[in-house]
Amino acid sequence: MRRLPRSLPMLETKRLLLRSVKLGDIADLTAVYGDPEVMRYASDPAFTIDDEYLQTVASIERNLVEDVAIEWGVVLKSNGVMIGVVGLHNFAGGQAEIGCLLAKAYWVRGLMREALLAVLDVAPGVGLARLDAEIDVGNGRSERLFSGLGFVHIGGDGESAVWMKTL
Repeated sequence: MRRLPRSLPMLETKRLLLRSVKLGDIADLTAVYGDPEVMRYASDPAFTIDDEYLQTVASIERNLVEDVAIEWGVVLKSNGVMIGVVGLHNFAGGQAEIGCLLAKAYWVRGLMREALLAVLDVAPGVGLARLDAEIDVGNGRSERLFSGLGFVHIGGDGESAVWMKTL
């Protein structure tokens, strides 16, 4: 039985649009996936070749179609620039993992908090009652972000910690 929507719902906040990621966004995404500091705590190293961006866009589209993950591009309304991504993945029994990346030039402005709040609002509509955020040890920015959204630390393995929020 299908869990996820057939097409990605666009979400809107005061300053942001959350929408599908397209090939035309690749230039903007270099500030996200191509920056070693942004990717420091991601599961992949910073991208160094164009093909990695093409594969990522294709993977985002395929994951939605195959009912595996939902991922939005985070776009500033003021200028149309895609400044990050936020997604839900690893669905299991009413819960999923939430993850996000934001271009460094936009850190400490409350933008990712705004994007995550929009995703938290729609998560119950796709059958989710709980979200987990896996945060690498030492990633204080993410710990503060998710803690401020009501996530609580529930464990870890020395390399990463799991933060959980009941919806």
